[in-house]
Amino acid sequence: MLEHDLRTFICPQQFIQFKLGLKQANCNKQSIKFILSLEQSTSDIERFLQKHHYQYKLEQQQGLLFVEPLRV
Repeated sequence: MLEHDLRTFICPQQFIQFKLGLKQANCNKQSIKFILSLEQSTSDIERFLQKHHYQYKLEQQQGLLFVEPLRV
């Protein structure tokens, strides 16, 4: 499982770094764990994941987001 820490970024950099991490996970066909800042909204990230039919689990209180790679 890959891991990407997004706590040091604020929007829009957070969303851009999220997409880059997700692209890397998809290329490697691996799950990825994102570490999020509790102060930052995750609504854009969740909307993106839902729109593109990703399987994910958000543990908001811990600031963790687990995403599975897309299956073709």
